[in-house]
Order: sequence, then structure tokens, then C-alpha cells
Amino acid sequence: MRTSVRRSAVVSVRRSAVIASAVAALAALGAVPAGAASAAATPAGVCGSGYTQIDSHAFRNSSAELARVYLFYNASTKFNCVVTFHASATSGHALTTGAWLDVDGDGKEQVKDQGTYSSYAGPVRLAAGSHCVKWGGMIEAGVGTYTYTSPWSHCG
Repeated sequence: MRTSVRRSAVVSVRRSAVIASAVAALAALGAVPAGAASAAATPAGVCGSGYTQIDSHAFRNSSAELARVYLFYNASTKFNCVVTFHASATSGHALTTGAWLDVDGDGKEQVKDQGTYSSYAGPVRLAAGSHCVKWGGMIEAGVGTYTYTSPWSHCG
């Protein structure tokens, strides 16, 4: 019986090491899966190189910031990017978290990433060029759902 417990523990440790190595390798390539943020992950880093923050909105309860949704823009590619990042009060807790983006007049549907994440939702990206965008995010924390959707803004 002792042998099987040791083998099981060794297999579990090896799997954890393999998963950690895979996430580290993906992060080095800039391809971290949504919700798999490491301690060094930042909202700008999740969107990728060339993106500059142009807006944000905090989700707060009466005592703490729970999360923040960020809007980024890449002037070279004309793409916007949205991510919703957990704040320290919610980081590491698997909570329903979402990020969305819509471009006025592009003929496409809103893009959205929503699921149960322990660090962030997104990134969601759309080409915006000279069009206005509507962006936002959400988090369910405690007994409340906190949601933000901007008006059409950041035009051209």
C-alpha cells in the first residue's frame, strides 16, 4: 500500500511540474491561456506587445477593489484589446469573470470571453480603425455581480 501512495504522489508531482513548465513556456512565447496568469502577468502583457492602455474601470464593493477591466489600443495594427483582471482581493479565487468589446459599424457581433477564472478574462480583440468602441467586463464576487459597459467612445 505504501508503494502505491508513493507512486501516486510522484505522478502527481510530475504532472504538476509538467503543467507548470508548459504554462511557463507559453508565457515566454506570449501565449498564456486565458485565466492562467502567472504572478508576473499584467493586463498589457496579456494583450501583447504594442498595446497601450487608454481606459479602465474598477469594480469595487464597499471595502475593496475586486477587479478592473482595461481597454488597450495598438496604433500599428488598429486593434483594441479588453481584459478584466482580478484585484488582490479576488486573485486566486475561481469566479465568473468576463470581458467584451464591440466596434461601431463593423458589421460584426460583440466579442466576449466569460467563464470561471481565477486571475483574468480575455483578451478579446477587434480591429477598430477610426470607429467607436463599446467595451466592458464583469465579475461575480460574494453576493454581487459587478458589470460595466462603456458608452460608444474612443472614436478614431
